Formats: sequence, C-alpha cells, structure tokens
Amino acid sequence: MLKSFFSFDTFVFPKIVTIIYWIGIAVIVIGTLGSLLTVMSNPYSSGMGVFGALAILVGGAVGIVAWRLVVEFWLVIFSIRDLLRDIRDQGRGV
Repeated sequence: MLKSFFSFDTFVFPKIVTIIYWIGIAVIVIGTLGSLLTVMSNPYSSGMGVFGALAILVGGAVGIVAWRLVVEFWLVIFSIRDLLRDIRDQGRGV
C-alpha cells in the first residue's frame, strides 16, 4: 500500500474530491452570508442595500456553479488519464 502511494499509479484526489467540493461550498456560503450581513447592516446604504443583497446572492449562486464546474473539470482530467492508461495497456496486450 505504501509503495502504491509513492509510485503515483493511483491518485488520491478522486477519492477525496467530495470532501474538497463540500469544503468549497461551505466557504462560498459563509462568504456570501458574511457579505450579505455586511451590506444589510450598513446604515448608509438604504437604497443600495437591497440591490447589493441581490447582487451578493446572485454572485454566491454563480460562485457555487463555477465551483462545481471546476471540480468536474478536475475529475474529467483524471478520467482522461485513466482512459489513456487503459488504451496503453490494451496496446501492450496486458
């Protein structure tokens, strides 16, 4: 097991991608809520408070979608690597 860890025959990332994804979602949600509270508690922005809050909510939603796309892109890259390894092994008759 230790030998496979240092030989890079298998990757760790695909096994922990779900944890990384949910940590990213939590950071985006906490950042969105923190920004929302900051804008809504500002007494000097009465008119901009509503528009600022909507902009923050839209930004948070876009951030979540963008994070999902980034994580899926990472998974596609690892999937391509696995498929290329399988094609290589078929050519060797393994």
